[in-house]
Amino acid sequence: MADGRRKWLRREEHVFGALEISHYRPKERPNSVRIVHPKNDEEAWWPLFDETGSTLFPELMAELNEIKQTTVSGLVFRRDHSHRRSPTPLPWITAKQDLRYLRGVVKKIVHAADLREELSFTSFRHGGFTEGVDSDLTDAELRAAGRHRSSRQLPTYAKRTRKQLISGTKKRREEKYKDSRFVGIAMTRLSE
Repeated sequence: MADGRRKWLRREEHVFGALEISHYRPKERPNSVRIVHPKNDEEAWWPLFDETGSTLFPELMAELNEIKQTTVSGLVFRRDHSHRRSPTPLPWITAKQDLRYLRGVVKKIVHAADLREELSFTSFRHGGFTEGVDSDLTDAELRAAGRHRSSRQLPTYAKRTRKQLISGTKKRREEKYKDSRFVGIAMTRLSE
């Protein structure tokens, strides 16, 4: 599910507390997923296929298709083990909207996989924004994906990267030498 958090720029409480199986490829929109944003009560219908019919999220869709075959209704992501109080798997999020248990499980997985200890579900959302900036998405495209009304919040999520610095430097140099008779020389030196 990290893929969905990263690609759809979702907060963990939205993924585990608002994404219902009925939101994924419903009959009236079989090529989309409904992403609900409880923070601002907005919804976004994300396309699952591009204009040629190619899947946009192949790994995630394979997982969601499998879940949809066995889950009739309710939240998509539930605990994968039984609970003493329930014969069916419980949601990861509690009735009080608490995800501490899930965060503890994630930390155990991070440790067992020998990943950076600071890795968290929040880092997937922020990483998705940074990935978007590195992919040259416009502010408008990032705001649409994250359902932000203003671009003022984007720097909070999209971190600065080496790729952005290099790209910006090249663009500035290209602009500087655009009308110069030394464009060829400058561009050759830049690529060295």
